[in-house]
Amino acid sequence: MTISRLMRNRFLVFMTLAAALVVSCRVDVEPTVYTAPKVNYSTDGPITVSVGEKVTLDATVTDGDRLTLGWYVNDVLEASTAHFEYVFKTAGNYSVRFEARNGAGKAEKTFAVTVNDIFKAHLSVGDSTAIRRTQLQTLKVMAIVDAGSGVEHEWQVDGKVESTDAYFNTFVLQEVKTYRVAYRGHNAAGSFTHEFDVNVDETRLTMTWSVLDAVVTLNEGETLEIVSTAIYGGSGLQSTWTLDGETISTEKDLSYKFSLSGEHDLRYSAVNAKGETAFRSWLVNVLSSGFLIDDFENISDLSSWWNRNENQPGVQLAPNPDPTGVNTSEHVMSDQVSGTGGTSGYFNLKLSVLASSKGIDVSKYNGVRIKIHLGNSNYYPRIEYAGTKYAPVTPAQRGNKWEILDFRFPSNFESGKNITFRPMLQEDGSNIPSGAVSDTNPRIIYIDDVEFLESNL
Repeated sequence: MTISRLMRNRFLVFMTLAAALVVSCRVDVEPTVYTAPKVNYSTDGPITVSVGEKVTLDATVTDGDRLTLGWYVNDVLEASTAHFEYVFKTAGNYSVRFEARNGAGKAEKTFAVTVNDIFKAHLSVGDSTAIRRTQLQTLKVMAIVDAGSGVEHEWQVDGKVESTDAYFNTFVLQEVKTYRVAYRGHNAAGSFTHEFDVNVDETRLTMTWSVLDAVVTLNEGETLEIVSTAIYGGSGLQSTWTLDGETISTEKDLSYKFSLSGEHDLRYSAVNAKGETAFRSWLVNVLSSGFLIDDFENISDLSSWWNRNENQPGVQLAPNPDPTGVNTSEHVMSDQVSGTGGTSGYFNLKLSVLASSKGIDVSKYNGVRIKIHLGNSNYYPRIEYAGTKYAPVTPAQRGNKWEILDFRFPSNFESGKNITFRPMLQEDGSNIPSGAVSDTNPRIIYIDDVEFLESNL
């Protein structure tokens, strides 16, 4: 036997053995067979529940394998188990569908579910029939919905609708009284009502006075009137006015004639029925009476006693710009500067002419009192005597009204000199700067009732 023949025989033997091995390892594969699902349900429906109530459904699979399960609420998958629990939060009609499926088919059932609304609520004040608050507070109360949907709210105060929100926080308790508050809430399922009183206590004593300035300047013989007003807390108010420590009135308002010159301590105190107190004080500067040298009511020519020092148009008679308050005169003297350059708007009172024409002994005096109206300006009036500019004894208030100013000098007047009025100075004593006429630079002032004050030296 040749080698090639031997090799061929061995190959045949190998192939025969391999074929036998393949035959011995072959396994028959059966096709997958599904069983169609069959399902029993815990109820046949329809189902009726209330908002917030739990719905429980069970699907018992009696036949079928390799199933895919699903519970759908209005076609939205909500669970993939045979057992189903669900809570409806809004009233309405719903469809709940169960589905079991595999390759052999599916089983399904749809349940009609009716969800009825309910209504359950309470108020933040609970079951209270009366609550207490303080005047000017905002009433704050809430309706709390425990169950239900689509709730409409209404709040009434003393029979008038004040809010339709669940949270009522828009009503201010203005009066000291008992308010009647009524609430009604309702939806399709029912309603809830509750009424209660709000007893309002008076707020703390709050007062104001007609005279706000801390310093009041009067002439001897003038009457000071002050009106006191209890804005809040005025029940049972008892008032006391004292002057220099002595009680002068127990009325709420003061009307008192000051006959003694000098500085006086005026005080007001009050207590109400709750024991709350109010207090205010004033320094009253009473000026001694002087000798009136000019009221500008009965003269038509100012040239004899006054000169304008080249200010244009300068001093002249004028109607009273504000005939109220401390000066009700019809006519006054005005000083006006029409130019735009820097100036003090000064003018002179000629003591020599005054002494000779009136027969006045000017040496008996060392002070001048004037009524002055500065308008809206920031002028700070001074009077110059013997080369020095003097500020008023009591600072000018410059409140667009008439005020009374006293000026005192370190020596008595001499008939050969002049008193120079410089009403348009700045507070530091310098002239007003250049500038056009405006609300704050009106370049006009008014003076009335010029008096000489007897010497206090």
